[in-house]
Amino acid sequence: MNCSNISKCANNLIKTYETNNPFKVAEYLGIDLRYKKLQNLKGFYTYILRNRYIVINDNIDEISARVVCAHEIGHDRFHRGLGINMFQDKLCVSLKTSTPEIQANYFAAEFLISDNNFFELASEKCTYDQIASLLGVHTELAMIKAQILNSRGYKLNVPFVPQANFLGKI
Repeated sequence: MNCSNISKCANNLIKTYETNNPFKVAEYLGIDLRYKKLQNLKGFYTYILRNRYIVINDNIDEISARVVCAHEIGHDRFHRGLGINMFQDKLCVSLKTSTPEIQANYFAAEFLISDNNFFELASEKCTYDQIASLLGVHTELAMIKAQILNSRGYKLNVPFVPQANFLGKI
């Protein structure tokens, strides 16, 4: 799975449903969205008996819930057939370099941050923190968006590459 395919999928969903609100898109896709106490988990996606679920920790802030929901939609789109749940907790193996987590992060960045919005703020010399704050995402997601744009030939300075498991640390 390359950035181009991930971008196409995210942009097709936005075009089809005329929104980049991940909660609405999850509903339109027929994914059962639930909020539960999850302690160390921010959220997870699971597929059981042809039923799709996104479960989000009911104790996280609105921005994190939005990012987690978009991330989990990425798992629905690309990793439904894995048959395992990639829980980000202390008992799970390290997800720092997990390809499914990286792909879900790329999907969330592409889904939540339009190219136009990113470039408009970058042209105003906004920092990644400012871009993230203004667009209602985490700083790491703004950096991932810059990485995606760099893969298309842009030359944006990305101070560091966010780890695949950054959501578990927020």
